[in-house]
Amino acid sequence: MRSLLPEHQFFIVMAAVVIAITIVTRSTVWYLNLILLTLLCAILILTLTWQDRGFYLACTGEPLVVLCSIQNLWAGLFVVCMLAGMVCGALGLLESRQDLRSFAFFCGSTVLITLLILVSNHVLVPILVLGIVTAAIIAIQSVRTYQFKKHYSGA
Repeated sequence: MRSLLPEHQFFIVMAAVVIAITIVTRSTVWYLNLILLTLLCAILILTLTWQDRGFYLACTGEPLVVLCSIQNLWAGLFVVCMLAGMVCGALGLLESRQDLRSFAFFCGSTVLITLLILVSNHVLVPILVLGIVTAAIIAIQSVRTYQFKKHYSGA
């Protein structure tokens, strides 16, 4: 018996919560949640063998994150964590204990950013902080990737 891939497990949990949020909030644009969820499901299935699957999942899931965040900030936070889990699963980044710790750290840090947004009543400062941290992480990863390629290319 085949077990579900990690990204499928995250999608099932996300779909259940998005449907629950759609029912509970009774938003006037409730149908958009279902359309975006269906689109994400289609991309999840259609890109099963593609190399850059994580990119397509991230791009398809972000409008759903924004829509859920508009309806309820905590729902948006949950959906962004589930989307990150789907992308990490698609890229094979949830296989070791260290990977799971990194994912848990990401989810915890997003909770802190959400609390900062709730406390500050605006998003400019948290966006600046998040942008700076993201730029630093990308810079560190770029340097590590360069070192890795240089070390194993024989240079």
